[in-house]
Amino acid sequence: MHRLRPVYLLPAVLAMAVVLTPKDIPFDGAGIAFIGDSLTLGAAATSPSEAFPSLVAEDLDKQGVEEEGRFFLSFDPTTDIIAARQAMKHDRRFVIIEIGVHAAIDQQITADQFRQMYGSLLDCVTGGDTIVVAGTVPWIGWPADSVDYQRGGVFSQIIAEEAAKRDVAVADLWTATKLQLSLISTPQDKTFLGTGFGDNIHPNNAGHAVIAQAYEEAISRELANPPRRTFDRQCH
Repeated sequence: MHRLRPVYLLPAVLAMAVVLTPKDIPFDGAGIAFIGDSLTLGAAATSPSEAFPSLVAEDLDKQGVEEEGRFFLSFDPTTDIIAARQAMKHDRRFVIIEIGVHAAIDQQITADQFRQMYGSLLDCVTGGDTIVVAGTVPWIGWPADSVDYQRGGVFSQIIAEEAAKRDVAVADLWTATKLQLSLISTPQDKTFLGTGFGDNIHPNNAGHAVIAQAYEEAISRELANPPRRTFDRQCH
C-alpha cells in the first residue's frame, strides 16, 4: 500500500518564501500534489500523522486509492503559481490546494489581483481527469472585526467562484473553521514543527482534522462523479 511520505522543512526555513520542487523532493510517481503553505506543512500539529495531508492520504487509502503524495509549498502569494508549475511537471491524479491565507494578510493584494492569481493557479493544475480540490481560506484566529477576517471571507468567495468556472471541487475551509477557537493551537500545545509549541494562529490537531474532513468530503464527491474535462492545463 502506498502511503503519503511527508518531507518537512527545518524550522529555520519556515520564515522564508520557498517552493519545494521535484529537485528537492525526488519524483517517484507521486499521484497527489499538495499545494499550500505552512498549514499544509503541518504547522501546529503534534506529529506529521496528525497534519491534514496525512489524514487525507489515510482516507484515500481506506477508499482503496493508493497514491503517494508530494508537497509544493509557497509562503508568498507571488510564488503560488511557481509552486503550481512545479507540481504539474508530472501528471497527478489529485491536486489539493490550500492557498489564500498569505494573500488575505497582505493588504497590498487587491481582490481583483487575487482573483487573477488564483485563476491562473487553477488553470495550471486543472485539465483532463485530474481531480482538483480548492480549499477556501482557513481561519487562523482573526477577530471578526479585523480587516484580515473580512478579506479571508472575500477571498474565500473568490476561490469558490473561480473553482466553479473550471469544474473544480471546493473544500469550504472558511465555513468549517471560522471563529472556532477550539480549532486553534495555543502555547500549551506541543507541536512537531517550529518552536515546538502552538501559536494561537495555526490549527491544532482538531483543526487539522476538520480541514481534512472538508477535503475528504470534496474528494469523495469527485470520485463518485469524476470530472470529464475536454481541456488541457494552461501553465503560463
